[in-house]
Amino acid sequence: MKIDIAGKTYVVTGASGGIGTELVKLLIEAETKLILIDSDNDSIEILKNKYSYKDVSWFNFNLRDDSNYTDLISTVKSPVDGFIHLAGLLESDKDDYGKSEVWERAIQNNLTNGYKLIEALLPKFNTKDVGRIVLISSLAYRRGAFDHIPYTASKGGITGLVRAYSRKLAPKILVNGLAPGIINTKMPKDLIKERGDDLLKQIPQKRFGEPEEVASVIMFLLSQSSSYINGQIINVDGGIINS
Repeated sequence: MKIDIAGKTYVVTGASGGIGTELVKLLIEAETKLILIDSDNDSIEILKNKYSYKDVSWFNFNLRDDSNYTDLISTVKSPVDGFIHLAGLLESDKDDYGKSEVWERAIQNNLTNGYKLIEALLPKFNTKDVGRIVLISSLAYRRGAFDHIPYTASKGGITGLVRAYSRKLAPKILVNGLAPGIINTKMPKDLIKERGDDLLKQIPQKRFGEPEEVASVIMFLLSQSSSYINGQIINVDGGIINS
C-alpha cells in the first residue's frame, strides 16, 4: 500500500515515546514535514541525533502550561494537514482510590491536552485538502481497567472527542482513534512485570504488540486509503477485546 502523504505537514505529540519514535521514522520515510512535541528533552536529543532530517521542528515543553500552546501556534507557518496526539500518562490508582491527584493528572495529560491542541490547531489546518486527526484511546476503556480508573475514564473521553469532532469537522477533516492493547513500550512495563503471564493468556495472538504495529495503522489513517473512514476507534490489540 502506497502512503501518499509526501510534502504534508503533521503535528505529533509524544514524539519520542515508543509508538512516537516508530511513527516519526515512518513519517520521515514518507517525506513529510514534521512538528514534533515532547516533554522528555533527553529522548528528543536522542531522536535528533538518530534522524538528521531537515523538514522537522522540535518542541520540548509541558502541555499543562497554557502559554506553550500560544508559543507553538505562533511558530506553525505551514498549513497543517494532520494532528496525531500520542502523549499520555498511565498511572495506577490501585493503592490510591479516591485520590484526586491521580484523577487530575490522567484527565489533564490524556484528555484535556488533546482537546486544547485540537482547538488551537484548527485555524492552522490546510483548507485546500482533507485533513486528518488521530487520537489514542486504549484497550483500558473497552474493558474497564479496575486498577487504572482515572486512565480508563480519560481514554473513554478520547473516544468521545473522536466521535464529536468527526461529526463537527467532516468533510474537511477526518477524525479517528486507535485503541492499542498492551504494546512493548515503557508505558506498560510495570503492568507487564506484575501480570505479564496472565495478560498473555488473554491475548489470542499470545504476544504483546510492537510499537511499529500501531504506527503503521496511524500511517494508514493519514493516507488516502482511509478516505471513507471517520469517527472510528480501531482496536490494535491482538484480538484481546474479543476474547
